[in-house]
Amino acid sequence: MTTSTSLPPAPATISVEDRFHLLAAEWKEQARYLSNSVRMATLPPYQRIIGMGMPVVPLILEELRREPHHWFWVLEAITDQNPVPAASLGKIKEMAEAWVAWGQKYNCASALMEVR
Repeated sequence: MTTSTSLPPAPATISVEDRFHLLAAEWKEQARYLSNSVRMATLPPYQRIIGMGMPVVPLILEELRREPHHWFWVLEAITDQNPVPAASLGKIKEMAEAWVAWGQKYNCASALMEVR
């Protein structure tokens, strides 16, 4: 039996940035109606983004800057960091701001230029 899946192209055929954006769009589509952050984080596109490692951190931070979303698990999984203060837990905008500030502190914006 043949099944058709919409997997993004293999990493060698597209840039890190393009692969990230494809996976992010796929994840957002699949997570659209989910309210459980655990379910969101276990979706295959999200797991593939985690597998991309450090090169996607600046891209995720850029995404958080534009549109706060549930990128926190992937950031913590990749960086082994969590700059979110306890008082901000569960507050998406504040959590996003904490991660963006972390990225600025560690100069992740310059890393974004290397990805592109």
